[in-house]
Amino acid sequence: MVGKGRVAQKRRIVVDKKALVLARQAARRQPRITFYSPLSSLVLNYLKNVTPRFSISDEVARIVESELARRYPELVSAGKRSLRLSGTG
Repeated sequence: MVGKGRVAQKRRIVVDKKALVLARQAARRQPRITFYSPLSSLVLNYLKNVTPRFSISDEVARIVESELARRYPELVSAGKRSLRLSGTG
């Protein structure tokens, strides 16, 4: 658990190829993720109401993918390669 004010550190990951294949299959079956956050919902819905053509999904994807790449660079790189090789993403 990361305390308030602490910056999360990059986590060194050795990518397990079998687990990556399973994760890719799951991602292809169900690419949506959900989470519970009233504050995030408020902010994103506000932006949607005041910004023409604002897409909550696009914004959340950019934020989450950027943070995942910062925290787990090896895994994101392997995931991108895996999705390209499988003809997805």
